[in-house]
Amino acid sequence: MKNLVIVESPTKAKTISRFLGKDFTVESSNGHVRDLPKGNLGIDLENDFKPKYVIPKKSEKQVNLLKKAAKTAERVILATDEDREGEAIAWHLIQALNLNEQKKKSKKTASAAVGQKTIERIAFHEITKSAIEEALKNPRALDINLVNAQQARRILDRLVGYKLSPFLWKKLMRGLSAGRVQSVALRLIVEREKEIKDFIPQDYWLITVIFKKEDGQKEEFEGFLVKIDEKAVPKPGFLDGDEVDGIIDALKNREFKITDIEKKSVERTPRPPFTTSTLQQAAWQRLKFSAKRTMMLAQQLYEGIDLKKEGGHVGLITYMRTDSLNIAESALVQASDFIKNSFGEKYGVEKYRRFKTKSKGAQEAHEAIRPTHPHLSPDSIKNDLNPSQHKLYSLIWQRFIACQMANAVFEDTNIKIEANGEDGKNYLFQSKGSILKFDGFLKVYPVKAEEKILPEISKTDKISAKEIIPDKHQTQPPARFNDASIVKELEKNGIGRPSTYAQIISTIETRNYVERDEQKRFVPTEIGEKVNGILVEHFPKIVDINFTAKMESDLDDIAEGKTEYPPIVKEFYEPFEKNLLEKYESVEKEDLTEPTDEVCKECGKPMVIKHGRFGRFLACSGFPDCKNTKPLPPKSLNMKCPLCKEGDVVERKTRRGKIFYGCSLWPNCKFATWQKPTGELCPECKSPLVELKSGIKCSNKECGYKK
Repeated sequence: MKNLVIVESPTKAKTISRFLGKDFTVESSNGHVRDLPKGNLGIDLENDFKPKYVIPKKSEKQVNLLKKAAKTAERVILATDEDREGEAIAWHLIQALNLNEQKKKSKKTASAAVGQKTIERIAFHEITKSAIEEALKNPRALDINLVNAQQARRILDRLVGYKLSPFLWKKLMRGLSAGRVQSVALRLIVEREKEIKDFIPQDYWLITVIFKKEDGQKEEFEGFLVKIDEKAVPKPGFLDGDEVDGIIDALKNREFKITDIEKKSVERTPRPPFTTSTLQQAAWQRLKFSAKRTMMLAQQLYEGIDLKKEGGHVGLITYMRTDSLNIAESALVQASDFIKNSFGEKYGVEKYRRFKTKSKGAQEAHEAIRPTHPHLSPDSIKNDLNPSQHKLYSLIWQRFIACQMANAVFEDTNIKIEANGEDGKNYLFQSKGSILKFDGFLKVYPVKAEEKILPEISKTDKISAKEIIPDKHQTQPPARFNDASIVKELEKNGIGRPSTYAQIISTIETRNYVERDEQKRFVPTEIGEKVNGILVEHFPKIVDINFTAKMESDLDDIAEGKTEYPPIVKEFYEPFEKNLLEKYESVEKEDLTEPTDEVCKECGKPMVIKHGRFGRFLACSGFPDCKNTKPLPPKSLNMKCPLCKEGDVVERKTRRGKIFYGCSLWPNCKFATWQKPTGELCPECKSPLVELKSGIKCSNKECGYKK
């Protein structure tokens, strides 16, 4: 064997092997081959925070296989992903396989005719034949700065996790854990929930007039009051109902006159191709995919899907962990050709669109997320993808193709209407309409662009008010975070990087610090609020947004070779350790148990409510002598079951934590629904009414009743 190529995953290995000849063998490392030990800190605090890596048991077999393969290879090519994590895996492979030692030995034993063992690092942003061949022609040195940045992140996270978690065990309860970046995300969610709880809604009014032309035509259109005597209507609207009544009285039976009609052509430009964060946001908004699910599917598309027409595995998208908006020249040409051939010349652009990256750390990821083969439309490969893969590929393909298409063109109309009120004031109303004249990129990537057609009208037309409507509204609290909005917030504040967003969310969910409501938005659990409270009070820097953002910036500086990692870690660790030791002495243990009236059936002592990793439960107060525990009864909605009329409707959870509602007499009564029942029955079919985002409706799909 002359050439050994090592990648991270078997799927990636299978895809790459298609493009290489018989002289190449492609093997996978199955992810990281070395890590910090599980049983201890694994960091030498006295020696510049040097990590003590071990080969995990699960990796031993694969490492031995790779060692054996490397010994007989003249050329070992490390083809891991081109980011900090991929660079670190390549470095760990060199250490775990003793490649540097093998290289030294080959130098001593090889004759000039035979040559020497070489170790090469190659990188690429897409798994295509041309990209692999180009990378093999241009191997580069291992970037130790990227390795050090990854090591620094790992060390910092280990120091916080291993040092702070035992503190939480002692002061709150066992089984808890803290994370350097995850704790900031938890704080954002907890503080948003407090905003929602503290929010006091306020009534406000807007004034709408239904206008009609006085030429006998039936067409009507809306106008909204925007100014009174050149003074803009306050935001969000009028707060005094009596003032609104006074305005309506002043406008009754008054003459309304069109004072201006403005028509103009407005162009709408397409969005840039996806980065990691914008892909996660769009996948949530359009497909309701979590960040974790999005990245799992994107990984599959990147590493390769078996396409029957192509005769094997094909990498369908570029690397999915990126904050760059760059697009390869070849991809621009292919996209342009596809657009003109598929939709016509008018849908193309004269000059390719190129986008500038705003993110500071984008130099380590060189391309946006795009299809590797723009001619492979989602429909053409639908049968080779599972439904979820097809949906995500469609989203990525549509966004990229759209970014090289012509602008959409709308004709916007703005009608200004004035009336002099009985109170002597001048009232200005505005009516806006929009008509799509040319769909452009919207043909491929539809976005919210609802048309509002106004009747044909001129300044000389006479109009009158058919109805003056006081629209009553109520101010709304800020929305809970969902996958899209929390990723956007993290990115905006400089918390985390493309490779970490999904992991941050997944971690706080796994730790049961947050759960999801009916709309899959994040709600902090009671234990999540307790953990956040103790961290905010006693370790404010750990959960400080600006401090954590600065740490991310420091890691970027390490990646760029501007600084070494030991001073950065030391600057963080020394005050952290000092504060931690002081808090062990000064912070009292919080008693989380709650008394109940229930008596233990095994020993007769009172049962108490305790907190565990997966929530609250009943336990005997005689622990450890008595270990009797049982789950808490489900939360009642204080309404009778609409099916059996005997049990109560209670809130339950699936094994995966999804909330549903069922009868307390289950399994004797089978009533269950995902939507929250109101306790009332449908007046038309007598099925239970349920609460939805859009309002209250009948749970019976065949009945169209809405309230």
